[in-house]
Amino acid sequence: MTIGIAAEDMADVVLSTLNKFHKDQWVGEMTDIQEHVGFNDMCKKKRERLDGSRGDRVRVITDHNYAAEATGLFGTVDFKRDDAAEEGTVPWRYIQAPMVFDTREPDMNSGPERMFDHIKVEDARTITSLVEKGEEYCWGKPDNSSDATTPWGLEYWVVPNATTGFNGGNPSGFTSGRAGISSSTYARHKNFTGAYTDYTDQAATGLITLMEEAATKMTWVSAAPEPGMGRKGYTKSIYLDYDRRWALKNVSKTNNDSLGFDLSTPEPVFRGAPLKWAPYLENKSTHPVYMIDNNTFYAVFLKDWYMKRIQVEKLPNQPTCFGIVLYMTFNFVCHDLRKQAVFYSNI
Repeated sequence: MTIGIAAEDMADVVLSTLNKFHKDQWVGEMTDIQEHVGFNDMCKKKRERLDGSRGDRVRVITDHNYAAEATGLFGTVDFKRDDAAEEGTVPWRYIQAPMVFDTREPDMNSGPERMFDHIKVEDARTITSLVEKGEEYCWGKPDNSSDATTPWGLEYWVVPNATTGFNGGNPSGFTSGRAGISSSTYARHKNFTGAYTDYTDQAATGLITLMEEAATKMTWVSAAPEPGMGRKGYTKSIYLDYDRRWALKNVSKTNNDSLGFDLSTPEPVFRGAPLKWAPYLENKSTHPVYMIDNNTFYAVFLKDWYMKRIQVEKLPNQPTCFGIVLYMTFNFVCHDLRKQAVFYSNI
């Protein structure tokens, strides 16, 4: 039996017949991250724009005045005052992503011979680079206070601790505290924490148990009217890796077995907050679970500096080349630590 010849081995076929021509179509395989959840949530969808400023501020009143006391008729009043206001600063941080082109490229990459626009491809690659770096910054922190370039992500603002309760103190490397307000000096200036040993609500250190306690205790109702800081209108979010999300979804499935489990449910929720898979958290060995109030934790941008494009004409010693740089001027801010929580474990 004759095996035959592949079309690719026949010169006449190769020269006379093209493969299927998919004009201006391509698929990106530029990143290992399925979705840049942190960047899309905090920097794109829920960001805030600040007009002219050197950054943002956080302001807390650290205590009441202990003025109340029991008294009787004709009692005297002792008037006294002390200071309780503390203010921290959140300076701008900057990201840049450059790309370069030769002015002859568009002429070569044109006409019926063009299979796809490689200028747009390079643009997509640069945007992906910027977003991926932004995703890294969403979840991370600078090494220490001498780092004046790295943005202040979740690990900076929401600090873990094995003890359940409001124990998230100063981040490592920042003895003066977050934005300059020390949790060592002001014991109330802390986020909620805990370490979980399983996923259920059957043990004191079960993840659902800790989440229930945090959700209840992070609901602060002020005794007197106060303006607050941050904003209104945004929901809470819970960010976690795949295994934690799957485990909680299975707990939900078990608890609702008598009613039937809806396999089409795209996102399980906890007290109305969606459990969002954040692929970047797969890199974290402690498997953190973040409960975030999006009204008080978010990214702030200098106006018009979210992915701003600046073109550089005629690069030095390369008169036919020009560059484009994508810039972001921003940082992350948390206006209320006591509305944020993080849990961790090695399971």
